Amino acid sequence: MSTPTQKHPARRLTLCAMLAAVLCALSPIVLPIGPIPISLGLLGVLLAAVFLPPSTAIASVAIFLALGACGIPVFGGGISGATVLVGPTGGYLWAYLLVCPLVSWLSGKASRLWECFLACLAGVALCYLCGTLQFILVTQTPLQSAITLTVLPFLPFDILKALLASYLGTKLKERIQI
Repeated sequence: MSTPTQKHPARRLTLCAMLAAVLCALSPIVLPIGPIPISLGLLGVLLAAVFLPPSTAIASVAIFLALGACGIPVFGGGISGATVLVGPTGGYLWAYLLVCPLVSWLSGKASRLWECFLACLAGVALCYLCGTLQFILVTQTPLQSAITLTVLPFLPFDILKALLASYLGTKLKERIQI
């Protein structure tokens, strides 16, 4: 007798690759609002986390990060390279590996759309925490200035991303069984 995770490994691998591709397609799309542009990467991460089980969501993000680190221009604005991951904004990218299991686990327990939205907001907060910490360490920027630069301008957009990811991810889960 097979368990649910063993039941459809090919389907799970396919969905993992598809969500990695979605992330690779969304992340380079940016809206330049200042020194740090708004990227749609977090939308892809949240969508993967809501739709996929934690391990599969992490795998899709790991594929995305590996592709970008190897030089494929999939990071925000079409940049790439391992130096991006250790640069001022690299903490936001690394945070995706933590955001996925958190949001996936929380949204898996959610029975209502607003609960899934709150799970996505928790993921946004974790991403801000990790990313802002690395930004401070790399640039030696004081905390208040770092928050002004790396969090406040992005809040309205990331709230919209969380809302969209929770809605779309929930609808996908209803229609596609993993």
